[in-house]
Amino acid sequence: MNGTSYLRTPAATAAALATAVLVAGCGSEDASGSAGDRDRGEGDPTAQLYRVRATVLANGEHGPQLCRTMTDSLPPSCGGPDVVGWNWDDVRAHREKGTTYTDPLVLVGTWDGERFTPAEKPRPDRESTGTDAVADFATPCEELKDARPGKGKDAGDAARQRVLDKAATLPGYAGSWLDGDVVNLRFAGTGDEGGKAAGPDAAERELRGLWDGPLCVVGAEHTEDELTRIQRQVDKDVEGMVGSAVDPVRNAVTLEVVAATPELRRELDRKYGEDTVRLSGWLQPVA
Repeated sequence: MNGTSYLRTPAATAAALATAVLVAGCGSEDASGSAGDRDRGEGDPTAQLYRVRATVLANGEHGPQLCRTMTDSLPPSCGGPDVVGWNWDDVRAHREKGTTYTDPLVLVGTWDGERFTPAEKPRPDRESTGTDAVADFATPCEELKDARPGKGKDAGDAARQRVLDKAATLPGYAGSWLDGDVVNLRFAGTGDEGGKAAGPDAAERELRGLWDGPLCVVGAEHTEDELTRIQRQVDKDVEGMVGSAVDPVRNAVTLEVVAATPELRRELDRKYGEDTVRLSGWLQPVA
């Protein structure tokens, strides 16, 4: 990845880095790994190393590539970044109808913005569960952590939906989530906005008339509309993006990329503010 900016990158390169499943064609066994083997090189001993959990697959359409997921078919197929200098002798390989692939692996190597080069022999991935980490949806209001559901006529599911719908129309709305029976809401701002009272205190006063159950209303730095605009811009600008979302719990945009480089982290913080975009990478830097 060249240049001073890690944003505003070519769409074609981003598409090449996407880890979405691709339809693979059938080919000969000889085509399954030769491209990566021909590119074998010594590499830069001072380059940043990255660790990734992945399967490596090659077929008649492409040489060895890193895969997050594979199709449930025979032969399997997938697509992802190319692997440079791959040696099938280092791993247990499966061969089916012109496709060669590995079991899940842990790989350590370098990343040039487009291709991964192993720096050490791969090892079997015996720890991966195949599931993403579960987000923490705990209420930030300590006094409500053991809250019981309200018992009034305005504490049922219909009332809960009314308070959520009303909250989304109030100035400074920054998102909502449920923690058991607790309705959690975030609001940005204080004082008046557009002639209307804004911020968490004003929102809570207005919403209490709709909800008898446990309600936690806290502040936020960004409104939901602001975060949605940032998400759209990030989706457009960032190379190697895997996925993004607005996270109301953290009042941030979460962004997953192929490689969460320190340079990209710094640039996102500079452009949007520290921790406004929470970056995670499929390829993790090795300290």
